[in-house]
Amino acid sequence: MAGRVGLRAVVLAVDGSPHSRRAAAFAARLAPPAGGLVTVVSVVEPVRPPSMALLPASIRGRLVGAAAELERARLNAGAALDRGRRPHDGEGGWRAQASVRTGVPLAEILRAVKEARADLLVLGARGTGGLARVLLGSVADGALRLATVPVLVVK
Repeated sequence: MAGRVGLRAVVLAVDGSPHSRRAAAFAARLAPPAGGLVTVVSVVEPVRPPSMALLPASIRGRLVGAAAELERARLNAGAALDRGRRPHDGEGGWRAQASVRTGVPLAEILRAVKEARADLLVLGARGTGGLARVLLGSVADGALRLATVPVLVVK
């Protein structure tokens, strides 16, 4: 980043949560450079049905079909991306592009940062605490520890 002033590329990770919407609103207020790009990323975790070895084949088939339908619906639901992208796509403002990915959220967000050659990662804090945080981990905490660029966590 030596020699550069300001932000050229930003990755905004959204998940539809209130904190994510606040992060998008905050990022929209950042002063855009000429040609500045915001990549709005949403990650859908694959639906994995539980072990069904003891269930009859007809029920297994229905459950697998329902899981596949749920995953398709989640991938097609661009509402979180539209909310995240909309404030950035304006005259004289940030250019915005949307990216829906499937996989582990932290890994996919960090991959998006690398691919976009981003100067900043912006995401919302979900506010998970206690045992849930220990068991599930925190995307924001992981980003703070592992990202190669500055991370802005909006609560």
